[in-house]
Amino acid sequence: MAGVGPFGLGDLWAIKPFETLWGALGGYFQDPRLRQLFGRYATYCGSSPFQAPATLMLVAHVEQAGVWLVEGGMHRLAQALSTLAQRNGATVRYGAEAREILVRRGRAAGVLLADGEVVEADAVIHAGDVAALGDGLLGPGARPAAPTVPRQARSLSALTWSVVARADGFPLKRHTVFFSRDYRAEFDTILERRSLPAAPTVYVCAHDRGAGLEEDTVNGPERLLVLVNAPADGDTNPFPPDSVRACGEATAGLLARCGLELSEQEEVTTTPADFARLFPASGGALYGRASHGWQASFQRPGIPSRVPGLFLAGGSVHPGPGVPMAALSGHMAASQVLAALEKVQ
Repeated sequence: MAGVGPFGLGDLWAIKPFETLWGALGGYFQDPRLRQLFGRYATYCGSSPFQAPATLMLVAHVEQAGVWLVEGGMHRLAQALSTLAQRNGATVRYGAEAREILVRRGRAAGVLLADGEVVEADAVIHAGDVAALGDGLLGPGARPAAPTVPRQARSLSALTWSVVARADGFPLKRHTVFFSRDYRAEFDTILERRSLPAAPTVYVCAHDRGAGLEEDTVNGPERLLVLVNAPADGDTNPFPPDSVRACGEATAGLLARCGLELSEQEEVTTTPADFARLFPASGGALYGRASHGWQASFQRPGIPSRVPGLFLAGGSVHPGPGVPMAALSGHMAASQVLAALEKVQ
């Protein structure tokens, strides 16, 4: 796309940044089911199609070029990065809780670990949710590095079930979405009433199936991730067990009505409160700040923070959420750290 300027305004206007995704889709599809299908792309960045800009229609266009699959599972990407880092002299330490980002003379100077050890550094990269910085969870010195994220501005969280089960009666692909009948009511429940939906849309990822559109069957139990969207209030309003159970029953009911029968072997439930514990200050938001309104992209922090020597990476900063975007942010952060250190030398 041409750059924004006198000659780029036409291209900018064509991607409809001031119109909602749901509204724009109404101009292309008369069938409400197709509108709902393509509106699903808003959830790729944890947002509502009724509030996200129509610019997200570009995601469908990008997917036409193909979708990549990491052989062996997504965790292999992290393993490869760790191996490559150590091969180039890095020391990788797991389970070392960071208590504070140390700032001396106005510049990031290291990290204080929970056991009292101080790791000195010429530069620090924070790859957690930026809300942890703005909320002061990593010390007062790092607080100016990123703004706080209001609860209403958080992206979606999720209620998930990791299941090992035999799946019968429905031709599952690797990715299958079972839609609710009333999409607007579902998002109003989540984002306005801050509750679990009584009639959720259900996403099922069948890990052991191929990525193509060809017929793919699995004999015996297989690994499934079952997910419904939820509000990111895990830190302030954790859902009681009966609410989680009711949402699970509604989820199972939709799958059954669509013909999918799961004979469960094992099941692990993860709630917004669990995600909130995993990602401090996020409330369970899985994508950083929601992409609602035309200004959303400009409200997402960039790689260099407001604290010299402290750089940001991950799905809550530019260029955005999702594994490819988070990986790009890490690459950009590394490049900017190297450039900054060269200037210091």
